[in-house]
Amino acid sequence: MEIKPVQIQSLSFSIPQRIVKGVQVACLLSFVLPAFAAADSNDLLTVRESKYVEMQQTQKVSGSVSDDFGPLVGVSIHVKGTTNGTVTDMDGNFSLEAKPGDILVISYVGYLTIEHKVTAGPVNLSMKEDTQKLDEVVVTALGIKKDAKKLGYAVSTVSSEELTRTGGTTLATGLYGKAAGVSIQSAPGGGTSAVSISVRGLSSITGNTQPLIIMDGVPIRNGNANKDGYWTNQRIESNGMVDINPEDIENISILKGAAASALYGSEAANGVVMITTKKAKNGTGTHVDFSANVSFDKVAYMPEIQKEYGPGYDNYVLGMNDQSALTGFRNLRVDRNGNPITTTNRETYYSWGAKYDANKSVTYFDGNERAFTPIDHNQWNDIFRTGVNQTYNLSMTNSSERNNVRLSYTFNDAKSMQLNSNNHKHNFNLSGAYDITKNLKLNYSATYQNQFIKNRAYRISRLVTNYSGMFSGFTDVAYIRDHTVTSLGYQNSIYAGNGGTPNTLTPDEQFLYTPMGSTSLMSEYFWNILGKVQEEEHQRFIGSVNPTWEIIPGLTLSGRLATDLTIDKIENKNNTENAHVFSTNGQYSDSYGLKNNRYSIVYSDIMLMFDKTFADVHNITANLGWNARQESFYESSVSTSQGLTQENWFHLNASVGTKNASMTKRDLLKTGAFLTASYGYNNWGFLEGSIRQEKTSTLRHGNNSFWYPSVSASLLYTELLGDKNPSWWNYGKIRLSYGIVGNAPEIYRANLAFEQGSLTRNNVYTYNTIPSSIGNESIKPETKHEIEVGIENKFLNNRLGMEFNFYTNTIKDQILPATAATSMGANSMLMNVGELANKGIELNVYGTPIENKDWKWDLRANVAWNKNTVKKLVDGLDVLSHVNIDGGAATLESHVGEAMGDWYTYTWKTDENGNRIVGENGLYITDTSKRHKVGNAMPKVTGGFGTSLSYKNFTLDMAFDFRFGGCLINQPWQYMKSVGNITDAIGVRDHETGGIFYYSETDNLADKGSIRVVNAGEMANYKRGETMINGHYVWDNGLILPGVKEDGTPNDIIVTQFEANDGSYGWGTSATMTYQEAIQKNSYIKCREISLGYTLPVNLTNKFACSRLTVSGFVRNPFYVYRTLKLFDSETTDGTDWISQSQIGGSTASARTFGFSVRASF
Repeated sequence: MEIKPVQIQSLSFSIPQRIVKGVQVACLLSFVLPAFAAADSNDLLTVRESKYVEMQQTQKVSGSVSDDFGPLVGVSIHVKGTTNGTVTDMDGNFSLEAKPGDILVISYVGYLTIEHKVTAGPVNLSMKEDTQKLDEVVVTALGIKKDAKKLGYAVSTVSSEELTRTGGTTLATGLYGKAAGVSIQSAPGGGTSAVSISVRGLSSITGNTQPLIIMDGVPIRNGNANKDGYWTNQRIESNGMVDINPEDIENISILKGAAASALYGSEAANGVVMITTKKAKNGTGTHVDFSANVSFDKVAYMPEIQKEYGPGYDNYVLGMNDQSALTGFRNLRVDRNGNPITTTNRETYYSWGAKYDANKSVTYFDGNERAFTPIDHNQWNDIFRTGVNQTYNLSMTNSSERNNVRLSYTFNDAKSMQLNSNNHKHNFNLSGAYDITKNLKLNYSATYQNQFIKNRAYRISRLVTNYSGMFSGFTDVAYIRDHTVTSLGYQNSIYAGNGGTPNTLTPDEQFLYTPMGSTSLMSEYFWNILGKVQEEEHQRFIGSVNPTWEIIPGLTLSGRLATDLTIDKIENKNNTENAHVFSTNGQYSDSYGLKNNRYSIVYSDIMLMFDKTFADVHNITANLGWNARQESFYESSVSTSQGLTQENWFHLNASVGTKNASMTKRDLLKTGAFLTASYGYNNWGFLEGSIRQEKTSTLRHGNNSFWYPSVSASLLYTELLGDKNPSWWNYGKIRLSYGIVGNAPEIYRANLAFEQGSLTRNNVYTYNTIPSSIGNESIKPETKHEIEVGIENKFLNNRLGMEFNFYTNTIKDQILPATAATSMGANSMLMNVGELANKGIELNVYGTPIENKDWKWDLRANVAWNKNTVKKLVDGLDVLSHVNIDGGAATLESHVGEAMGDWYTYTWKTDENGNRIVGENGLYITDTSKRHKVGNAMPKVTGGFGTSLSYKNFTLDMAFDFRFGGCLINQPWQYMKSVGNITDAIGVRDHETGGIFYYSETDNLADKGSIRVVNAGEMANYKRGETMINGHYVWDNGLILPGVKEDGTPNDIIVTQFEANDGSYGWGTSATMTYQEAIQKNSYIKCREISLGYTLPVNLTNKFACSRLTVSGFVRNPFYVYRTLKLFDSETTDGTDWISQSQIGGSTASARTFGFSVRASF
């Protein structure tokens, strides 16, 4: 093999020619080569005087590799102890240079590794499937690697390929539906939003419900996000999970049960997500991998605006004889010269006006005459744009027998769907292992990320839950967007002649009249994303060193020192809404704010590990260790007040008023000592136990030490049966485990402390107050006690497999607010008083029905059922209220004996047959005496399924996930039903849509006794606004709601659809209104991703030193098979806590993504 020299600084070493060619194709090797300058010089070929080194006594070795079905493509062949290697081509053939007597190592995933000594002649090898491999090594608690067959508890694993198949920028993309009992929710907003993970339901009523995240054995920052309400921060924040780069992940293991995660003590009640990053593998030589992903986001799953009826009101509001109601138009507004103009009967987002008619025209709010026709496209596309995401990764590995190193660089650039928003991210990862001596080894890893974010996604709550932010099918959203900011940079306004303001420097740019009432669309959305800028610089470093010393065979000492440091700088620059000259009090609307955050984790552990087998049948392992973690958080925030002295001078010194300043500081130290021990007998019976003793600094001394034990057992009955085991039954195991884990209270929640303030009255006075809710120095972590039983089987040479788990747990000492004595000065005190329980089953099945030379078809599916029950609350209390919606119209509550999160609303009255009762006004009567349960927030069944079909070099993969049960409140739907701007609200508008002809003898729709129904046969020449009977206008929009009157007779009272919807839906409570239909089940079956890939023939890619090249196209979130939630995507909420996820209040838009990717290995 030809060797070409490469000179780097003062160190010279050689790279095989195939790698040099591969680097030329990637065009980026110059960036990563310096990382390998530290490679062990004893493992590199030294080049002298820039001459090629000739390998002596080599010969060309050729051959082929196959299995029972034919040639194998991509089999790795390398000369043992060297970096010299290759892979098989499309026909299973290979050739490489080797010396007689060299050992060839032939390896392929899922097959037994072969070692072959080089002799004369061709090498033709047949590989056999490794029926015993079974993913034998998995990462468990504290990063301890164990044989899968020994485990007495459930662990779900997701591979790198599944995480990166469709190029997602966060882990969530590849995790949907992949692990039984694990639910994923990724907030809209892409790589700057938050990811929520729920493992086996919820383990806390009011506390943290997110799992602990471990990367390469080190706990890292995650946390909750987006708990702010409607009136506070409207930008969608992210949590720590989104910083993890999928391109650097080898696999993810999810520890679901208490026994699996007991070594993490008070942070393990919600499960543990174990992330293992990619590393170079011993003896594999030098490799370069390159990937490129480009994708496009299109807005999807948003409210469908109806395009049949225009803006305005009907006779319910305007009256039976009102000409604007009869015609749909009026002449109240004026042009800029003061002349009357024709507009819709109301310039509003309410959409109860006339049917669209191209033969009619109005003067629009842009001052031009337009046909009375709806906007001819999806207006959500005017609010959002097509997002573009680009991700490029280049990694290089160099591996010898003693030194392994991997360096990776990932660049992500995202033009968000939100206007004036973008972000880009640089991610560097270095990992390696160096054998200092035969028994002393050093593992190390470092990840650095630098991200710039301009304008995080802004919630659209002002557009879907604020009436004046809504729009009708007649609203030119694009015009409002383009004219929100004037040419001078101020917020636009409305012409004074139509109720606006004269205080503007650009009167010719003003809206002629209110833009169909959608003023908040301009002032509270477009201005906030176009007239304000938030710039964020986000940096994060995660690093660790892990030396290990094999003291004697079977006894190893391991230590680890790690850190996770996050630094954020956030600047807010808010432009002035109007020129300072118009201020009457010297105060202005422009402002500047600066916030600096620093979050750090320093972690260390030391562990003595013993693993020895006696007499070939008795295996004993033990781990004794100690770890500590210190966390600190610091935040300082400063901002201007009362405006800026010079327009848009974004500097603290420009503050008109006294500058605002605040600071937050938190510190935590947590230590733990642990011991694990296991015994295995004859490779079929295994018993394991562990215990952790933990102390934390944020609880009172004497009340801050806790114990967390676990025990598990497993039996491999296929091994126990030995020769009696059927040949088609490859693997069978039953297991049982029990463990106790905790959920620590939030930092400082136990504190009893005063709140301090100041008062200025000539002098400044400092005062202390007792908060309304106080802590409790005796508080302790919530404790979860769990029993798990599982069974695993594999059949037919591992082509069919299944796993079944049953678990039941009780979470005691729930931390809840209890009523405090008046003498304490507070309303409530936190106490360990509640109890919660979960039980459930998980089933995972997978198989390969077809596998031959050309075809392979894989199927996979998992399903989980969980039942959650509140066992106990505060003594004397059987209900806990979490959320009160719209003045008590709906409440989210937890009741003893029921699942967490019951939705209660006032409901319409019904008779004994379930018929709704109608009042004298023709509307349903609401039972306002008490609220009734109408749903529960907890899903009953979750899971996923998928398929992968390969034909030769083509692979088609489809992934679905599903959820059944679990209700949330859909407030936008509740309001838009009243507004009438969505397709769900069309109903009966005229005779063509099922309306009844009628008139009122008193010309008063509210006088139901005066209404007379007219036979449709008498209205052959009907025309609204012209047809009259006895001097009364005839209307054709009559509706009779299904139901019975209070006397039990069928309802026959006429109302209009507007009257019915406005009386039954909308905001708040009344004698006819209810939110019961806004409590909607969030059940769905969703196609998460589809990908089609093609791997180029190896004999082609080898020509440019590429060992593997795959191109693929993909789509994410393409469609729903089934969905019950109205208007929105099923995960349109953005909070990471379960209460936030039970409410739709208007996150940003969901997306459907199309893209393509290229992956190459050299």
